[in-house]
Amino acid sequence: MFYKKLFSLVLVLFLILGIVPVVFSQGKPVRGGLYNLSDYEKLTGKKISRFNEAPILAELVRQGKLPSVEKRLPEDPLVIEPVEEIGRYGGELRSAALGPAAFSDIEHAREFYFFRPDSQGKGIQPNIAKKYEVSRDGRTVIVYLRKGMKWSDGEPFTVDDILFWWEDIILNNELTPVKPTRWMPGGKLAKFSKIDDYTVRITFAVPFRPIIGILGYFSTGQNQFYVPKHYLKKWHIKYNPDANKLAKDEGLDAWYKAFQFHSDVGAAGQDPNTPVLGPWVLERRTIERRVYVRNPYFCAIDPAGNQLPYIDRLVVDIVGNTEVATMKLINGELTHGGLAVGGNMEDFTLYKENEKKGNYRVLLWTSSLPSEVAFGFNRNHPDPVLRKIFQDSRFSRAMSLAINRDEINQFAYLGTGTPMQATVHPSCSFYKEEWGKAYAEYDPKKANQLLDEMGLDKRDKDGYRLRPDGKTLAITIPYVEGAGIRGVKTVCELVKSYWEKVGIKVALVSEERSLYVTRGNAGLHDVGVWSPDRMLELRCFIPGMTKWTPNYYGIGWAVKWGLWWDTRGKSGEEPDRETKAFFNALDRWYLSVTDKEYKKRAQEAWDFQARNLYLIGTVGMVQCPVIITNKLRNVPEKVIWGDDLSWWNTTKPEQWFFKP
Repeated sequence: MFYKKLFSLVLVLFLILGIVPVVFSQGKPVRGGLYNLSDYEKLTGKKISRFNEAPILAELVRQGKLPSVEKRLPEDPLVIEPVEEIGRYGGELRSAALGPAAFSDIEHAREFYFFRPDSQGKGIQPNIAKKYEVSRDGRTVIVYLRKGMKWSDGEPFTVDDILFWWEDIILNNELTPVKPTRWMPGGKLAKFSKIDDYTVRITFAVPFRPIIGILGYFSTGQNQFYVPKHYLKKWHIKYNPDANKLAKDEGLDAWYKAFQFHSDVGAAGQDPNTPVLGPWVLERRTIERRVYVRNPYFCAIDPAGNQLPYIDRLVVDIVGNTEVATMKLINGELTHGGLAVGGNMEDFTLYKENEKKGNYRVLLWTSSLPSEVAFGFNRNHPDPVLRKIFQDSRFSRAMSLAINRDEINQFAYLGTGTPMQATVHPSCSFYKEEWGKAYAEYDPKKANQLLDEMGLDKRDKDGYRLRPDGKTLAITIPYVEGAGIRGVKTVCELVKSYWEKVGIKVALVSEERSLYVTRGNAGLHDVGVWSPDRMLELRCFIPGMTKWTPNYYGIGWAVKWGLWWDTRGKSGEEPDRETKAFFNALDRWYLSVTDKEYKKRAQEAWDFQARNLYLIGTVGMVQCPVIITNKLRNVPEKVIWGDDLSWWNTTKPEQWFFKP
């Protein structure tokens, strides 16, 4: 019944807004599928009336230190259908991170969203929330929570935790000076209202079709849509007049900095007492490792009534570089890898040669990315000469034509990918084949002609082109290893050689992730280098959350223009006419109502990228080698792999287990 009702609700929205809806399974439960218990029982005819728990939790219950599992679960728990079989409790997942603030392979699995995309990226499934409804005019969304659901410290999770995030974080100018564009369709902030403790209403000024993608992504994760009000309010000036004093007692100079410190539950999170809703909670962190333990109040069970997760602990080793992490992986010291460590096709032979010694298996998963590595020149560069060069789209076209994508495919991805331009995923309903081919052929002669036409036809004694001010035209390519950007080092080395062949002097520098992000946010890079992810249809349609957003995390090809767009001209710098038209086209697309409007406006918007190459793509949809220790089960053999599907979350790590 849930799927029939959910489908009908989704159908209403999508018929109004012109997208073909996804039909969820109404027959046998899907392996790895997510269900509300009440719907699972109706679907299977099986009654789950008894719940079980991990032995370490059962002992705490026996000692009177923890309520019974029946009291810890919500009234209608989430049911996760195992990929292979009912698992068993115990064990430790071990992964590695390349720095104290860098994510490891497993830490994305701690993120917990209101809904979760399915393993193929074709729809969303229940998760934190049970269901949602959309009004016929597409302006109102009602989301239903799980009654009796609790934070990891046992306190109730209610709509108040959503309203606290909205009213006291998003609407607070000290915590959120620039409001997230995804919650401002039509230029007006959404309105959140409480129907009851477990039902929230979101109202928009205009019909807002992107809400489907927003609900099933990290945009509804902790700190993005909800926070533990009961824990954090003492650091908020609205609730504690002495919040500034409290912050100073903790060594911080303002209340909002202390609030941000205690609310952080990511890889850099420091406070082990901050409650979460996900399957594992931080226990401790040192300079050498981070340790997470099971959340005793986690809301999910398996079909046998066993509270999830099966696995007791996550341990993240902090290592100095990729080489050390790779050695730990192939020596069998890590239980899995494919994102922060592993995942590079150029190391496939190394992984396979060590399978027996490392006691693991290598799976090949297909990347969701139309381009694994993309380059975006900084069109707001602080150097006025470079800024003018980079704002001339002939430069990006020339740099794209100078790239030998077939060679990159062979060297970095063993020929498993598709050479193409950076654009949306070819599976998008509005995709135009010409976008993937735009300036993507290898034509260094044409590249040289374009650069000469720009007036960059003079050379120095070493053969490099001269800028209009007489200096050598030199750029630095920064890149980050261990961030899930597959083949980034090899690709950057090859691109350096291609660009130097057309007269651009290039330096390569490997940067630690936090430094890269800091410099990128400040607009200091010559060129941004990252994966242009979030290009599946539900994802690329979320305002302000793709790499084509000029000031968004990763590439940052025009930070000041992005700020201007975000603030509707109140801050930042006004873009050139062509880029402003691109922004306007995206804004119109987000407000599409009919199917005809949706497709037409999408094509109008993405034509700008094909014409101007704000991002330059390389090779996409490659095969990704993922390493799984042999005893780890309930891991699917095939998935679409990428940020679009929340990385490891798409495999439901809560139901992974170790089989002797």
